[in-house]
Amino acid sequence: MNDFRMHLLRAGAVALLAGWSVAALAVGENKPTPALEAFGTAWAAVHDYSETIIAHETTNDAKQSQDRTYSYEFVKPTSALIQITDGPGKGGGAAWHGGDQVKGHQGGLFSGMKLMISKSDPRATSLRGDQIDVASFGYELDHFLNTPGTLSEAPGPALEGQATMAVTLEASPAEANGVTKEVLDISTTTHLPVKREQYAGAALVKSEEFKDLKLNPGLTVKDINL
Repeated sequence: MNDFRMHLLRAGAVALLAGWSVAALAVGENKPTPALEAFGTAWAAVHDYSETIIAHETTNDAKQSQDRTYSYEFVKPTSALIQITDGPGKGGGAAWHGGDQVKGHQGGLFSGMKLMISKSDPRATSLRGDQIDVASFGYELDHFLNTPGTLSEAPGPALEGQATMAVTLEASPAEANGVTKEVLDISTTTHLPVKREQYAGAALVKSEEFKDLKLNPGLTVKDINL
């Protein structure tokens, strides 16, 4: 059996365990690096998790920027709750259970008004238009395996007291939002991400740090609600 078929079978097994479709993973041509393989194995053992996300974003022209802190909870296969705990929109949040809509509310005076809106609605996305589903570890794994481009890895920085492996995706062609390179720092202890960076050319346009990670704390779909 050739390496490519082995990759598809391995990716398919990870996909089934992780709640992602074999069809979705099978279209990719990126051969997973050792750190991504370890990520897939670790992710397969996760049912639910919570974390804090510290995010910095800029537009590609650097004319606008946004700094936010989020609390994030996820339950497989597709339930996520995100709330803005600091930065623009503080107090706002959204809950998603798959599909194209989220239940959300804004912060401040409007926090009591909960609406069903498209997950691509500007009220439910970040400055760069990122939606609630792209924050999950499962999405990141799928994204690195299936975005056309070249993968490589090397020792990364020490983050949160953990050694990391830095997996770099050189996107080819550039992604729809102009991202040409992404770097995912994966802990050598948990084998899960602790930081992600996106570049448009030489410019860093987004960074996310994943802190206070709690794996399998016992969350259920009923907990993913506003």
